[in-house]
Amino acid sequence: MTKKRMILLSGSGDTVVWFRLEFIDEFIKKSYRVYVLAPDIRPKLKIELEKRGVQFIYINLQRKGFSVLNLIFSIIELIIIFQKIRPDLIFLYTHKAILSGSLAAKYSGFLNLYSLITGTGHIFDNRTYKEKFIKFIGSILLRLGLKFNKIVFFQNPDDKKLFIENKIINNNKTRMVNGSGVNLNKFQSESLPSSPIFLTMARLIKSKGLMEYAKSAREVKKTHPNTRFLIYGYPDNHSDSISENEIINHWHEEYGIEYCGYADDPQAAIRRCSVFVLLSYKEGTPRVNLEAMAMGRPIITTDAPGCKETVLNNINGFLVPRYDFVETAKAMRELTDANLRYKMGIESRTLCESKFNVSDVNYTLLKEMKVFSS
Repeated sequence: MTKKRMILLSGSGDTVVWFRLEFIDEFIKKSYRVYVLAPDIRPKLKIELEKRGVQFIYINLQRKGFSVLNLIFSIIELIIIFQKIRPDLIFLYTHKAILSGSLAAKYSGFLNLYSLITGTGHIFDNRTYKEKFIKFIGSILLRLGLKFNKIVFFQNPDDKKLFIENKIINNNKTRMVNGSGVNLNKFQSESLPSSPIFLTMARLIKSKGLMEYAKSAREVKKTHPNTRFLIYGYPDNHSDSISENEIINHWHEEYGIEYCGYADDPQAAIRRCSVFVLLSYKEGTPRVNLEAMAMGRPIITTDAPGCKETVLNNINGFLVPRYDFVETAKAMRELTDANLRYKMGIESRTLCESKFNVSDVNYTLLKEMKVFSS
């Protein structure tokens, strides 16, 4: 019997391993042969796919910036790959993967096609004339690509509303899922360190709220000098990148930040903290928040789209305004109380179990894609 074939196309191979392994496993259980297409992946993470018998295919999709020429070449490349693999199902996420993959699938004749919106990124920034132009062109292109999808999944209601209001997609084609979910067996509740240790983990870019985190740390240390502030992260070639050398050489003295580098073991990193912080300006639904919640950590995060889905304010943590390091510092001072950290940590785990179990999220995805009936 010939196995069915499923293609997962993303702008980053790393995120496939970080966030989609359980999703891939569900297709393998249903006897699908799985192919992952992305422009890059860390060698160590590629091994995780190979262990599962998943074939990784490098593609020439440009992850940063926008080039019409690269888009055309990407579509042609994907058409050739799709015609060779002849997939029964194609699943796309990240904007450029969705755009090029959707158009390639249309012109290849493979229309069992689904996309996941994991955030709006910078395409909907609307301040400068350049950003407004990018938003205009990006909206047109996304509208064209998503037209050929059977279903488009969203991780938070704000992103769904934005796409509908900008006439990128019709409401009847949308579905909601609770983020990417989290593996509650892998990320289990663990006891908190007795002292207040704050942690953030993110790419080293300003829109992840790292400047606000640093300024908050400096404020808190004025009244609580023994409080610790950790950052795990890695550099990213981005328009709002923060220099890793700047963080290494200056942030400890200026802000009291301890920089820990790339976290190849997120559980070990989260285990070190008693409070997890993500001050991102917008997300789909931040997986790192869910992992920290599953491990019983109280959360401080922004009231931004996606982030606010992970916190019941004053229950499992605090929601703070975007860009506001003063309010963030106030929330941090509240969580120097060990009893409050303990209570909120329990609530974080409870919320994860009720809403963000990865098994439930993947069941919703596969049910909507009719994989269970295939």
